[in-house]
Amino acid sequence: MGNNIVILQNDPARARTLEASVKSVSPAVLTVRSIAELRKLAAQSSVRVGVVDLDLVTFPEIARLRQLGIEIVCTHHAPDDRMWTEALGAGAFDCCFDEDAPSICKAVQKSMAA
Repeated sequence: MGNNIVILQNDPARARTLEASVKSVSPAVLTVRSIAELRKLAAQSSVRVGVVDLDLVTFPEIARLRQLGIEIVCTHHAPDDRMWTEALGAGAFDCCFDEDAPSICKAVQKSMAA
């Protein structure tokens, strides 16, 4: 499954909603509860994109995930310009509001095409 998308979100309800939306991009969508679980999954199978909540993941962790070949789309409940700049500087593809599923899906699609 070369198009696995993994979701790591702070709010389980938001993760479920986002998972349902992202399945329009790829049927291979999984939700994890921690960065450790995401890294373990990446070591076991091909993870193409990680949709990660900046409340749970640091910028250095984003850079480490990128080194594993995972495209990263960051989310946050109130991303600002500084956060967006730091996320992209760490290697993330984009940084979106965590409730903006259409923008997140668009970023996932574009990151998979990159």
